[in-house]
Amino acid sequence: MNIDAISVNEDIPGVLPARQARSRRIRDAYIEAGIKLLNSMRFNDLKVSDLAQECGQSVGSFYTRFEDKEAYFRALRAAAIGLCNLEIHGRIGGDKLYEMEPEEALDELVDLMADLFTGPVRGVLRESLLRILEPDDPWAPMRDSAREIMRNYRRACGTQFPAFDPAETQTRLSFCFQLVVGALQNDLVNDYHVFSTKDQSLRKGLKEVVRSYMRAGREPSVNPDV
Repeated sequence: MNIDAISVNEDIPGVLPARQARSRRIRDAYIEAGIKLLNSMRFNDLKVSDLAQECGQSVGSFYTRFEDKEAYFRALRAAAIGLCNLEIHGRIGGDKLYEMEPEEALDELVDLMADLFTGPVRGVLRESLLRILEPDDPWAPMRDSAREIMRNYRRACGTQFPAFDPAETQTRLSFCFQLVVGALQNDLVNDYHVFSTKDQSLRKGLKEVVRSYMRAGREPSVNPDV
């Protein structure tokens, strides 16, 4: 995932229009800095003064681009989901899934989601997940991306698992996605488990379970040393 590909939608409530190229560069620098800093801290601990210092700007320059910190978080979230969608399209969009063997497509589901949850925007994803019960539901944009992933898999793989009819295949693919995302969400906020994204163990375990559930080929070994 290339963080330099940040794109900001100025229709976000509280994100003020940046009419000049220099102003857009400063705005995008604030967003890039926030994405990086949230990988090591909570949003409530992120100070505007620290962001300004990180970007070589004044505190006032922040408030000429964002009405407040909540508007800033909405901008971070929008930038993060945009980067995630670019990654999703690049890896499973178009005809890419049609060109994979069923086992390869299942492995790619695990790898894609694990890469998103451990990549450069993991801090924004974690913050959005931890705020999921708030009225505006910060996780909602991520659900939209999830639905697109599942539409791609149902179209490309709905008839690729002969052990099941197409209807059951689609149901099982949905369960696989829920299983993978649930495990990765848990790892995102509770990273003390034996199986972790800090090594290959969680990925390998998920691949084994998903392949077995879909009765697809030989399961990869769950042993991280293999």
